[in-house]
Amino acid sequence: MAEAGVVDWDHLAQKPDPCIICGSLAAAPMYAPTFDKSLAEAGDYFLAHRRATAHGPIVGCRECGFVFTSPRFGDTDYDAIYGSIATPHEGDGGFDAAKTARFRRLAAIVRRRMPPGGRFLDLGCGDGAFLRQMNDPAGMGFEIGPPARRQAGPSEIIIGNWADVAGSADAPVGSFDFVTAFDVLEHLPRIGEDVALVSSVLKPGGLFFLSVPNVASLVARAMGKRWNMLLLEHLWYFSPETLGKFLGQHGLEQVEMQSIPFDAPLAHIATRLAQTFGMSGAFVPRGLSGITLPAPAGIMLGVYRKT
Repeated sequence: MAEAGVVDWDHLAQKPDPCIICGSLAAAPMYAPTFDKSLAEAGDYFLAHRRATAHGPIVGCRECGFVFTSPRFGDTDYDAIYGSIATPHEGDGGFDAAKTARFRRLAAIVRRRMPPGGRFLDLGCGDGAFLRQMNDPAGMGFEIGPPARRQAGPSEIIIGNWADVAGSADAPVGSFDFVTAFDVLEHLPRIGEDVALVSSVLKPGGLFFLSVPNVASLVARAMGKRWNMLLLEHLWYFSPETLGKFLGQHGLEQVEMQSIPFDAPLAHIATRLAQTFGMSGAFVPRGLSGITLPAPAGIMLGVYRKT
């Protein structure tokens, strides 16, 4: 896609876009796109420090009901966008405390299912916040980027291309007792290939822990087109039913499903609400801005077993 000019969604829609659940090409429009900038500006509308909330065209499959962004940018466009985003320091505004609270919650859920000592992988690990909470040398992280290695506590983080790492000496086939992917799957343009690789590196009977936005949640249904999870970087909007069907295609069966909040600083929550409702800004007293709250964002956490 050319980077000059406003994204032409109608032109992108000329390429057939099958549903990843059932393969149907029949999709009904749900929410018109709100992103009206150029591809070169898309990075400003991605991730937590976005300039404003926006999304692409969102449709629902007429055959199975799966909800997804269609049309989308090209796979390499997403690679370039993520590569262009500079991660700001999050120590201000309570982001570090909120991240700690969130991954402490997730680590507790994982520990209830998995005894210590099992080898595990955190896919899309970011700066290693979940690995630090687990504090386990049997853990390994993976993040997309130029090939490199770094540490997160006792765990090593591998940076590179997931297709190159999965099945390599770093992540051999059938070598992990469990894999985690928190707030990751909804971002993956090559989701089918990536999840197939997750399944391949799990041991038989191994567990896959993941969190994704739940389009069937009470929050999503109540907010409609203003649901704050409708974002430019979110490509797939699963319900528990469609998530189960999709993962079942890769040899993964559901063990558990629950709703979880998203821990965030009060100032960040206020900013996101202001963006959602088109307000110019949000005022939070300085002494309260960094307080962490568990926001009901419409997120589900699933546990799946490799059959």
